[in-house]
Amino acid sequence: MPELAPASTEVPIPDEVAAGVRRGAYLTMALAVAVGSVSFTLIKLVLRDISPLSLAAGRVVFSAVAFVAIVMVQPHRRRRIEPGDRLRVVFCGLGGSAGFHVLYSWGQSRVSVAVAAVVLATMPAMVALGEMVFLSHRLGPRQFVGLFLSLLGVVVISARSGSGNSTVLGVLAVAAATLVWSAVTVTTRSLADRYDPWWLNTPGTVIGATVMVVVAAPNAHEFGNLGPATWVYLVWLGMIGSAFIYAALAHAMKSLSATVTSSLSTLVTPISVVVAWVGLAETPGPVVILGGLIAVAGVGFVTRGA
Repeated sequence: MPELAPASTEVPIPDEVAAGVRRGAYLTMALAVAVGSVSFTLIKLVLRDISPLSLAAGRVVFSAVAFVAIVMVQPHRRRRIEPGDRLRVVFCGLGGSAGFHVLYSWGQSRVSVAVAAVVLATMPAMVALGEMVFLSHRLGPRQFVGLFLSLLGVVVISARSGSGNSTVLGVLAVAAATLVWSAVTVTTRSLADRYDPWWLNTPGTVIGATVMVVVAAPNAHEFGNLGPATWVYLVWLGMIGSAFIYAALAHAMKSLSATVTSSLSTLVTPISVVVAWVGLAETPGPVVILGGLIAVAGVGFVTRGA
């Protein structure tokens, strides 16, 4: 990833206004976490009918449709992208759509759910490292403890599933997907205060949708057998579960660090357990509950005083 320019310095604003902006950012992240938590259950339902690669392609295509629709209906969101920002803007959408999904879908079919979850849980640490190196962000001891606890919590939640028939190449693919998403997060943070969150993700996601259509073309016949409910889930996963979350993260990073937003994102894992409990009758055991509490405590450490 090319060297990133630090996020631009903002004009000082009154403390009460800044506090209100931060509350809005946390509310936006809460909505994104809620959407992501529901998405896990919907993904399980959709995967009953199509392959992971087809699911990824459908999500990216419908995500691109959502971005294009928003910026066309609301042209005030569009602005000229500065020459020095163009590669990074494309990377934000392309890396977060085709880049992440191709790697993750390929790796997901070669590792267990537990292994994939644990590898993905390293993302906040990767983001923190990237933010320190490229954006000169600094973390205190509390934040380092929180990052460790967040990872530990996901490891505990995943422990009951075991490693299954995971392959080294599968683990490497999921790790590469996690690295790409981490790089996208840091890159988004470097641009978040200069571009509208919907516009920021549009160019790259449109390119990513084109890539995904080509990659998933051999599986196109799978979409002909989908029922109405599965189509609704797939559209929701693309337009809300992907596009809204991407835009929400970009919006939140106008006032929160990339490390905080990525740490908050780990709450999706324990909350998705609750959603699966309610929606799919998958009752969590005491180990899973313990892991969820540890993960939540870790997020608390990272965000407190951040």
